[in-house]
Amino acid sequence: MNMKWDGIERRSKLRREAESMISSMSPNQLTAQPNEVLVHELLVHKVELEMQNEELRDSHHAMEVARDRYLHLYELSPISYITLNIEAKISEINLTACNLLGLNRTKSISQDFATSVAPQAREHWQHLFSSKMNLTEGKIGPHDLEMLRADGSVFFAHLDCLKIQVENNAPMMRIALTDISPLKIAESEMRVAAIVFESNESMMITDNNCNILRVNQAFTNKTGYFAEEVVGLKSNLLKSNVHSEEFFVSMWESINRDGSWLGKIFNKRKDGEVYSEFLRITTVKSEQGEVTNYIAVYSTLRI
Repeated sequence: MNMKWDGIERRSKLRREAESMISSMSPNQLTAQPNEVLVHELLVHKVELEMQNEELRDSHHAMEVARDRYLHLYELSPISYITLNIEAKISEINLTACNLLGLNRTKSISQDFATSVAPQAREHWQHLFSSKMNLTEGKIGPHDLEMLRADGSVFFAHLDCLKIQVENNAPMMRIALTDISPLKIAESEMRVAAIVFESNESMMITDNNCNILRVNQAFTNKTGYFAEEVVGLKSNLLKSNVHSEEFFVSMWESINRDGSWLGKIFNKRKDGEVYSEFLRITTVKSEQGEVTNYIAVYSTLRI
C-alpha cells in the first residue's frame, strides 16, 4: 500500500542523515560545553538545509523534465487540442490546432470558437455548446462539425469534448479535434459509386486475378446469374467460345498497355444462350501504380 510521505518523518530522517554525516565531529555528551553543543546543532542544521536544497533542486529538475515532456506531447500531438472557457472562447490551443485552423496562437487566445465554425453550422454549434455545458462534468458524446479555416476553406472535423471544473473555478470544455474531410469525401464517393453501380448497365468488379468480387442487379437480369452464384469465380464464366484465343490475347495486351479495352464481344447466359454486347474493361490501380481491380461494364448493342 502506498503511504503518503509525512513531513515530520521526513525531517527526522534528514536530521538522522545529517548527524550521521558529521558524526566524527559530534561533541562528547558528558563533557561538551554549551557553546560546543550550539555549534554542533548549527552545523547539523546547515547540513540538513543543504540536503533539503539538493532535494529541491532535484525535484525542480524533475518537474522541468516532466513539463517539457508534457509540452512536447501537447504541442506536437497529431490531434488538435483546444480549451474553451464558459463563454466558448479559446483559452488554450496547441500548435496542431493552430496549423489546422490557420490561426495565430497569440491572436487566437480569447477568440470566439464560433469564428472557426462554418457559418452554416454555427447555430448548431451554439446549441451544442450550451446544452453540453449544462450537463454534469465528464466526457460528452462525439460530434461531427463543419469547420472554417482562416483562409475561408471549409472542412469536416470530429470533436470529442470533455467538460471539466477545477475546484470553485468556472467550468471549461476541452476539445480534441480531428480533420475527417478525407473520410467524408470517401463516404460521398462511395454513395455515388453505389448509385452508379446499380445503374441499368450490367457491371462486374474483380480483383487483380480476375476473381469476381461483386456484380449488380443488371448483371443478374441480363445473364441469369445471381451474385451469390458468381462471387469468387473467374470472370470468364460468360465465355461463349465464339472468339479465338488470339482475340483475348489482343484484349489483355490493350488492357495491360492502356489500362482499358472497349469492343464487341459474344457472351453466354446461364441458360446457354449466346448474345452480343459492348464490353468496356477498366483497370483500377493503387497509389503505387499496381493493379488492384478490374471493372467490366456491359452495354447492350443497339441496332
